Amino acid sequence: MHFILTNQRLLCGLALCTGVALVQGCSTGPQPTQVYRSEQLPADWFAIAPTDWRLSVLPTPTREYLASVRATAERERQTEYFRFYGRYSDATLKQLAEANNIASTAFLTAPKTVNRQLTPELFNTAETHDEADWHFAANANNDLRSLQNDWGRLWLTDSPSRLSPYPITPTGGQP
Repeated sequence: MHFILTNQRLLCGLALCTGVALVQGCSTGPQPTQVYRSEQLPADWFAIAPTDWRLSVLPTPTREYLASVRATAERERQTEYFRFYGRYSDATLKQLAEANNIASTAFLTAPKTVNRQLTPELFNTAETHDEADWHFAANANNDLRSLQNDWGRLWLTDSPSRLSPYPITPTGGQP
């Protein structure tokens, strides 16, 4: 009978430990998957206002190149081709796409953008996301192993039973 109770207690403790392990294992956040400041990139550099702060971050040659491509696009808007087809020529579309790509790259690598956060890959002041996850996993592993010892003491499975299989009669004179 004692053996059955001990096994039931052990199974209950094991089930609880497994539940704690599942909850602990899912508590870390995802690592960053985007380039820093990429959420501030405009979809089209020619659709933003000329006074937008993102243009001031760009190097001067890139701003001048964007201005020249914008002027080229404005000149083409006045042509018969644009009035008839209602769109830019393929060469101008290619130049607009290239200018957007150059401006986006220049924005993400500009010193003003990079210097705003010099260590974007760090999770906290001293660790990257991988190191923080590793320390969390090591601490959780240690805690769960300690919990098994604590459960053994709680359910009295850490030592053999002191109960005797033989009937014990009181010897103190009290019936």
